Amino acid sequence: AAGPFNRPSDVALDGAGDLYISDGYGNARVHKFSAGGELLFSWGEPGKTGPGEFHVPHGVWVHTDGRVFVADRENNRIQIFSADGEFLDQWTGLARPCDIYIDQDDILYVPELDGFMSILSLDGDIIAAWDSPLDAGRGNGAHAVWVDSHGDLYVNQNVEGHRLVKYLRQ
Repeated sequence: AAGPFNRPSDVALDGAGDLYISDGYGNARVHKFSAGGELLFSWGEPGKTGPGEFHVPHGVWVHTDGRVFVADRENNRIQIFSADGEFLDQWTGLARPCDIYIDQDDILYVPELDGFMSILSLDGDIIAAWDSPLDAGRGNGAHAVWVDSHGDLYVNQNVEGHRLVKYLRQ
């Protein structure tokens, strides 16, 4: 079966093997599937300010404590939910966040299209932020991020040529 999708944008796995899929480009929803592939439920609706309202939910990450973090890109925020899709919190003031990566020290890396990178605590406090060292321009910032076991960042940047850039941890 094709499922409930309309241009999904990211996938995350929880500790039980369940999948969470942000369906951001054509839908404004997050879908949760069992480890066996059964659709358990979906949540979200189009909107700009309310809890569970999304305008391009682009990235998703499930923390080891079960909370589901969603990069609500065009609403410039991260929304946080329980594993059952219950709204818990939101962090605003980001510049079109596209993705989320949480490392083993509970540090969040959030690439932004109209910024570049914000580093946050698990409480949502900004630890650091920086602009691209490349001349990216508005809308050409960081699109996705991954952190390796050494703490080095791999950033997909939407500049001409669509670069993947590695930043070494110092």
